[in-house]
Amino acid sequence: MKWLNKILGKQNQQNQQKPRTADTVAFRDLGDWVSDRTEAELGGFFESAAQIFAEIEEMKEELIRDIGGLKAAEPPELPSRVLRVGFAARDSLIKQINVVIDRISTPVMDYPAIMEFCRSIDTALDATIEKSAKSHHRAKYLFPKEVGAVFTDLRNIKISLAKLRDLLDREGVKIKGFDGITEAIHRIGDITRDIVAGNSTIKKNGSKTDGIKREISDCAAKLEQLSQSKEWSSFVELEDKLKERELEVSNIKNNVLELFIPLNKALNRMKKQSESGRYTLSKKQKKLLDVCLENPISADVADVNDFLVEMLQIVESGALGLKDKKRDKIVDQIDQIMDSFAPKKERYDTLKFETHEIGHQISDLTISKTKTALEGQLAEKNREIAHIDEEMSNLGDELKMRSIELEELKAELSDAVNSIESVQIVFD
Repeated sequence: MKWLNKILGKQNQQNQQKPRTADTVAFRDLGDWVSDRTEAELGGFFESAAQIFAEIEEMKEELIRDIGGLKAAEPPELPSRVLRVGFAARDSLIKQINVVIDRISTPVMDYPAIMEFCRSIDTALDATIEKSAKSHHRAKYLFPKEVGAVFTDLRNIKISLAKLRDLLDREGVKIKGFDGITEAIHRIGDITRDIVAGNSTIKKNGSKTDGIKREISDCAAKLEQLSQSKEWSSFVELEDKLKERELEVSNIKNNVLELFIPLNKALNRMKKQSESGRYTLSKKQKKLLDVCLENPISADVADVNDFLVEMLQIVESGALGLKDKKRDKIVDQIDQIMDSFAPKKERYDTLKFETHEIGHQISDLTISKTKTALEGQLAEKNREIAHIDEEMSNLGDELKMRSIELEELKAELSDAVNSIESVQIVFD
C-alpha cells in the first residue's frame, strides 16, 4: 500500500510532530470514522468538483439553446445545391452533438465516478469534434454565427473538464488512500463472513458425520447379530461353496484361454486372409474364430472341434505362410486342445450350473437379503463420510488461507488508518 504514506501530505507530517494518544475505534464503526475523516480532508475537493459540475451543467444548457438556435437559423440566399449540402451538414452536426449532450450527466460525488465522467465525456467530445469536421465546415458556411456559438460551448465544456482533471490530479492520492481504506474494510467484512460461514458449515457437517457414524455402528451391530443367528452357518457354508466354484470357474476359463494363446498368430492370419478374400470362412466359422481369440470357453465343444479341424487343414496346407517349426507347434497345440477342451468345457458348464444354483439358494435365504441390504447401507454411509471428510478438508485448507489473508488485511488497514490518525482498531 504505497498510497499510505501520501494520504495527508504536510498535514500528516504536522500530526506526526505532535505527541498523540491512540484512541480506539471498533471495526464495525470504522466506516463512519473514515467517512468523517474523508469529509474533513476532502470536503474542499468535493465542493470544488460540485462547482465545476454546476458550470458544466450551465454550459450544457447553453449548448442546448445554441443547438436550438442553429436548428432554427435561416441561411442566406445561395444556390439550392449549396443549401442542400449545408442543411445536411447542419443536421448531421446537430445529431452528433446531441449524442454527447445526452451523455453529460453529473455523477455521484466519488472519485471513480468523477474520473470516469471526466474520461468518457472528454473522449466523446474529441471524437465528436473530429468526426464532425466536414459537417462543421459546411454548416459554418451557411450559419457562421450559430455554428461558432455551438463550438464555443463545446470548448468551454472541455475547459471545465480540464479544470476537473487538474483537481483530480491534485487530490487523487488522498482520495485513493481513503478509497483503499474503505475497500479494505469491505474486504475484511467479506472474508470474516466467509470464515464464519465456513466454520458453521464444518460444525454442521461434523454433527452430520456423527449421525452417519451412529448409523454405521447400528449397521455393524445388526451384521454382528446376523452372524449369531441359526441361519448364519448355512449361509456361510453356501457362500464358501459359491466362492470355491467361482474360483474354479475362473481357473478353467484362464486355463483354456492359455491353451488357445499359442494359436493367436495363426488365427489372426486366418482372419486377415479371410477378410482379403484369399479364402472364405463361413459366417459361423468367422464368429468362432473371434470366440477363440477372445473367450474360447464360451464356445460349444462340437463347434470348436469343427473349427479346429478346418484350421488344421489350412495350417497344414501352408496357406498361412508359417515356418515348418512354427507350423508343427501349432498342429501339436490344436491336437492338445482337441484332446482337452471337451472335459474342461464339461467341468466348466457343471460349475457354472452349480454356481447358479447355489446363488439361488443364497438369495432365497432371508439372512442373505438382510446381509446384502445392510452391507449396501454400510458402503453407502462410508462413501458419504468419505465425501464429507474430503469436502471439509478442502474447506479447512481454504479457511486457513482466508484467515492468513484476513490478518494481513487487518495489519494493512491498521497501518493505513494510523497514517491518518493514531487509532487502535478493535476487531470483533
